[in-house]
Amino acid sequence: MTQRGPVVGPELVGLLERSFAVTRAVLAAVPPERWGAGTPCDGWNAGQLGGHLVGGATYFGRCAAGLAPELPTEEPRPLGDEVVADFDEATRLNVEAFGRDGVLSEELPFAFGPTPGWVIANISLSETVLHSWDLARATGLPYSPDESSVDAVLRFQRQSGEEELRADGMFGPAMPVPPGAGPFEELLAFTGRKP
Repeated sequence: MTQRGPVVGPELVGLLERSFAVTRAVLAAVPPERWGAGTPCDGWNAGQLGGHLVGGATYFGRCAAGLAPELPTEEPRPLGDEVVADFDEATRLNVEAFGRDGVLSEELPFAFGPTPGWVIANISLSETVLHSWDLARATGLPYSPDESSVDAVLRFQRQSGEEELRADGMFGPAMPVPPGAGPFEELLAFTGRKP
């Protein structure tokens, strides 16, 4: 079977919108007492992961808007309703910025140097799809990601070299894929998560 390349076109904007809606639902459903729960992300509790989701969506949106962004700090964020409002603002900026004509093919300012917009959009999509699962798992909530987004993230992550994927603890070693696993379980295993 031929491996398909990453999604690079304007359909990325719709994938981001749908995935952000799923993430928002998870953020809104976190019970107040679960914000301190540990997550599959080493060293982060649910509140810190919620802050990372807000900071990431903001950062990637600022990159796409050409606002010479600085990397987000992993400072604790407000919890509950405030994190949902912050996420709404961040994702609005993100979707509007990536929806601009031609931005996906432009070289944009990024932490690692000028980077094509479609790469940054795929990183943004990866962050929300994967970290939403981490947050849902930590807080005991259901999570059903958008299937097309899962496919896009898997295609994007597979095109990266193994050394690049596992550098600096970005992803842990790939886990065995359980028999009969679907695409999302395959993605979780590929990114070092136990489905």
